Amino acid sequence: MLYGKVADDLARRPGLFCRKSGRCCRFQEAGHQLYLTALEFSEMVAHGGRRSGGRQVCPWLENGLCGIREGRALACRTYFCSDEASAAEVTERWHAEIRRLHDRFGLPYVYQSLEKHLNPEPSISSEES
Repeated sequence: MLYGKVADDLARRPGLFCRKSGRCCRFQEAGHQLYLTALEFSEMVAHGGRRSGGRQVCPWLENGLCGIREGRALACRTYFCSDEASAAEVTERWHAEIRRLHDRFGLPYVYQSLEKHLNPEPSISSEES
């Protein structure tokens, strides 16, 4: 439902459009990293299974395009080569909504790079220390 509202918001902004170039998925080439919440990451995994990688290229990039388009994260939905400044404004607005969802449902808020979600550092239990 939230992503439907994001799509409606984006539709009202004619300067923002997706060229479907896959640039947003080629992190190193585009000069950025994908940051997302644990909730968003769970949605990506639910749509495309758990994958490895995430440093230079999105692991769900298939044939140059997003292989999990319906389950992609907010930052994927709002990354636009056409107008990066306006896209950042939209991202911040809707990210605040995602943060409120975490609060409303009592979910831990974890916001980190895709690479860290894919390759979490092992936790050290109190028994091991």
